[in-house]
Amino acid sequence: MADVAYLEDELHGLLPFEQDEISQAYLDCLKSGLPKGNTTGKNVLVVGCGIAGMVSAALLRRAGHTVTIVEANMRIGGRIKTFRNTPEKQYFEDGNLTGEAGAMRIPDMHKLVQYLIDYTGVEKQLFLNKTVSQKDATSVKIKTPDRDKQGNIVLPEATGKNLLHVNYRHVLRRDYEDKNADVDKLLNYNLQGDENKQAGILLNAAIDELRRQVAEDPKTAWPKIIAKYSEYSMRRFIKEQNPELSENAIEMIGVLENLESRMPYSFIQSFIELAIITPETPFWLINGGTDKFTQAYFDKEKLQEVTFLNQTLVDLYKEGDKVRINTIVSEELAGRLDQDTAISEMLAGREWDEAIVTIPFSSFRMVHVWPELSQHKRKAIRELHYDAATKVLLEFRERFWETQNDIYGGGSVTDLPNRFMYYPSERMGSVKGGVMLSSYSWADDARKWDSMPEYERFCYALENVAITHAIHAPDASYEERLEAQQKIKDLCVFKPEKYQENQENIVGAATVSWMNNPYAFGEAAIFYPGQLALLHKAIISSEWTVSQNERQILHFAGEHASLKHAWIEGAIESAVNAALLVNENQLPTLSRP
Repeated sequence: MADVAYLEDELHGLLPFEQDEISQAYLDCLKSGLPKGNTTGKNVLVVGCGIAGMVSAALLRRAGHTVTIVEANMRIGGRIKTFRNTPEKQYFEDGNLTGEAGAMRIPDMHKLVQYLIDYTGVEKQLFLNKTVSQKDATSVKIKTPDRDKQGNIVLPEATGKNLLHVNYRHVLRRDYEDKNADVDKLLNYNLQGDENKQAGILLNAAIDELRRQVAEDPKTAWPKIIAKYSEYSMRRFIKEQNPELSENAIEMIGVLENLESRMPYSFIQSFIELAIITPETPFWLINGGTDKFTQAYFDKEKLQEVTFLNQTLVDLYKEGDKVRINTIVSEELAGRLDQDTAISEMLAGREWDEAIVTIPFSSFRMVHVWPELSQHKRKAIRELHYDAATKVLLEFRERFWETQNDIYGGGSVTDLPNRFMYYPSERMGSVKGGVMLSSYSWADDARKWDSMPEYERFCYALENVAITHAIHAPDASYEERLEAQQKIKDLCVFKPEKYQENQENIVGAATVSWMNNPYAFGEAAIFYPGQLALLHKAIISSEWTVSQNERQILHFAGEHASLKHAWIEGAIESAVNAALLVNENQLPTLSRP
């Protein structure tokens, strides 16, 4: 057994929770607090008040440390952001509606965030990745789902009434997924011979052997997979697994399996994600908006007492064995400029024993740091790839996807610019309206939307929603198609003609471009080929050794400091790890045979 490579501790996030002793120890910390450390009473700076900053701050305060949180936004939560009406901004005609700008679904398998959701007491229900019947959608099982003998959630059966609109073909998913379906005839991809199958079948044929290895023994399988495929892109992997696969088939896999915009990215990154987002994976949402969770946690831990908003970090430096900073006021807001300026001056005069930086490396890149960080850390900060992600949400006075298309939950796919459309899982069956995530796109797909003013995003998104959902005969004339599409547009609160000359006061729509966000600089860390092996250890490593006890005093957390990129769970894992480091606890490890 000596020649068998076992998973290193810093890669523990690749394991299922049941085999991840490190995440299990993190959960114990969330439940019972940090173990007694070798120190108490430190002054600790936390940069960023997303969920990572909040969790690390809360744990350290409970352990007896004094914490200061500095946040550039005027709100908490980071990339957990919900669109809702406020006195300053009306997004929706129906003030009871919300829409997610950021995190919108939480896998049941993510046990740390599930614990914190229960700890805060916010309400949750199933988020449906697949379309179900009206009966199931409106039953109590949406909040209290059935479970099997092992306690696993049993999801409602899919109806397959959601849509595929590609190559100018309009197909119900159930027809596409029929075992006897002629996929090429349905979708017009010009498939050849044995590749005339659903995209998921073709993709699974390429990755199933690796899935089998991981399921059998993940602690030994993952090191071999990383060693062999770390430098592979998703496209290269698919091509080498099946050299006979035509470009048309690869195109179909990319379009339908949400891989097209990330084909040049790391295969390992996509392989991790493919194990999470499947129609069989149970997901939850927070009723009324994901920001209710972060706000409830913030309030319960009384973090308002130690948090300073509207402060953008510009300098982070070590003076002697202490950490110091300079900030600037992010926005000169009427009524609080003097207050915020005074806070900046106060922060500049303070010093801290240790610091935890939780902001994305993409924004940390803009901070002047002295003395220099190690070369491998500087490289990670410069090179770690952050992806674009853009959402466009539209409000409709009638839930036409339910009343006309019989679609309850789930999402539809199109090769039109909208790419992925998700139907709200909340208030299904309501006679009132709803907010559709009309376009959700990543990478190059997202950047095309990023180039547009918000008004134009709404116009294009509505146009493509209407094309995708309009009900008409397959051989309908152009005029008949336009008439059917107009029926959909008429149900939308947003009217292009109404707001063309009043684009600052649009009601019935909302949009976010995370790449254009001045504090996020992207949606999440998504590895390029080779970056897992090249950068991950550097991303999570601490910096700035002090002479007093040869300890490092600058630590890092956030979703990028985990292997669960873009997920709340990864941010929480990293936050507990950083808190343990500050508290001078021995870090948990994975067991070895």
